[in-house]
Amino acid sequence: MKVTFQECCQDLLRDSAGPPARALQQWQLKPELIEVVPFVTEFVHKYLFQIDPAEVELVMSRSGHALGNVQSTEQLPIIENFWTPFALQHLLHWYIEKHRALPTWEDFAAWMTRGDAAALWHQPLAKKLGHPRDNDERLAWSHAAKWRLGKFYLSAIREIDVLARLRQAGCELKYHLLADVLFRADFWSGNSIICLYFPNNNYRSGSETGRKPPAERFFSNAVPPFNIIHFPVGRQGFGKFWLADRDSIEKLAELISTTQ
Repeated sequence: MKVTFQECCQDLLRDSAGPPARALQQWQLKPELIEVVPFVTEFVHKYLFQIDPAEVELVMSRSGHALGNVQSTEQLPIIENFWTPFALQHLLHWYIEKHRALPTWEDFAAWMTRGDAAALWHQPLAKKLGHPRDNDERLAWSHAAKWRLGKFYLSAIREIDVLARLRQAGCELKYHLLADVLFRADFWSGNSIICLYFPNNNYRSGSETGRKPPAERFFSNAVPPFNIIHFPVGRQGFGKFWLADRDSIEKLAELISTTQ
């Protein structure tokens, strides 16, 4: 199985004048995204759908603690709010398809700071920060960057695990960077759009709260209508792989099957 940009648009853009189409047109015209637009429009997800739960478990067993000794108090707004045209999702999925593998935490960190992705994230961040005044500031920046990358990595592995386990359960879910990054839809299948979230007031505690714009902003008026499923996934402790439990996967699989 593979999912292309064209298939994503065909499945999700049901009205050429609707909110998704308008958002897509605006996105394509943004000068700061001149390199991102062709990257996304040409991106094909293929190996992603070959990842099974066993590969996820193997990667988890080979990964060190993504946050290490870094604590939440070491977050820095300048790094938490740092933005580049290429989102972290773009760079992770580039790794997956380029290497035909799910990265361990060490592989991902190296890819982001010393590998091909460094020029698109780590180097712009270093330019933004400038030169540290002393070793304490250098260490603070390093810890804050690790916190941001580590949080993202753990969350991304959780989502890929959900995708793999639901597909193993017979739910042919699709994913594309366009749907995730622009439309805030984690996965879709037929008329169902699935949005996963951690209950967290800083980000989102449901479909209408938090920092992440909900998929309803784009898809609530689609004809025929989509069934938008917001599904909470509980955390499992500091710095651990936050995987959905078996009951959650079974409930979500049943919910998806009954809405097709």
